[in-house]
Amino acid sequence: MTAWQNFAIRLARSDRVRKVVRPVVGRTVLARRFIEYGSAESAVAAARKLRDEHGITASLFYLGEYIDDPAVAEETVQASCHVARLLDGAGLDAHVSVDPSAIGYLTSEDLCRANATRIAEAVGAGSTGQRRLMLDMEDLALLDPTLDLFHYLGARGLSVGVTLQARLRRTAHDLAPLVETATSVRLVKGAFPLGSEHDYQGRREIGQSFVALAATMLRPEAKEAGFYPAFATHDDVLAREVMALAGANGWLPGEYEFEFLYRVRPKWQLELRRQGHAVRVYLPFGTDWWPYVMRRIGENPRNLLLVTRPLRERSARA
Repeated sequence: MTAWQNFAIRLARSDRVRKVVRPVVGRTVLARRFIEYGSAESAVAAARKLRDEHGITASLFYLGEYIDDPAVAEETVQASCHVARLLDGAGLDAHVSVDPSAIGYLTSEDLCRANATRIAEAVGAGSTGQRRLMLDMEDLALLDPTLDLFHYLGARGLSVGVTLQARLRRTAHDLAPLVETATSVRLVKGAFPLGSEHDYQGRREIGQSFVALAATMLRPEAKEAGFYPAFATHDDVLAREVMALAGANGWLPGEYEFEFLYRVRPKWQLELRRQGHAVRVYLPFGTDWWPYVMRRIGENPRNLLLVTRPLRERSARA
């Protein structure tokens, strides 16, 4: 799977491939499957529907990553601030997620910090519940800069959380001090494989790491510190292990949350809600869908069928 994921990530960053494929499939099965294709207003409407119909919260993400043009980064910042204001107006307890590479880090660290501060201030202006800026985690080259950005924003009293990857061997070290504070960590399996020196290898090892890190996040001391754990997994076996750890350590359903990708395993989402668990959906919006979707394909090769279906249908009609 590592070779496949690395191949998918290279495609995700290929401007040449994006220019060829994006116009063909952007508004078809692919867009409906993974993203809310379009404006911030349509994304907030989707988030409102999730809350009103199912009690599910959202984490909104403006599509785009690995941006080296400050003008394009500014577009991401403005869209993220705009959606934060819309969320406030709608009274939605939602996150706004960002990739540091999408808001100026590839231009300069100072620009990235300034832009992240603007978004965090917009998110926090009407903050209630778990409203926060959530920093997504990208590849290993951006891990330390992302953690530095997280600490920079937190030191300024801004509501911010960070994503950590279970596949990385160093994550236990990165996580340990965070569970002693009133912050939030989103734990994911991870989509940027590097090799055995840095990574746990294979589904079993990564799953074992996920559970071990969850145990750290669900320690009674973490709860006392005001720490808020978020577990981003579609694996119901892992989710049940998390629930067992939480119950054994005195955490009640709703004091931590599970996060899903948009429109992935909706029946399991609803089952968790029926059990009283907090559920959040990662809801991308905008039009620059190519890098995001290719990473989803890297995580699950079966998703490739959703990309190629419109191309195959078009070929059949020719």
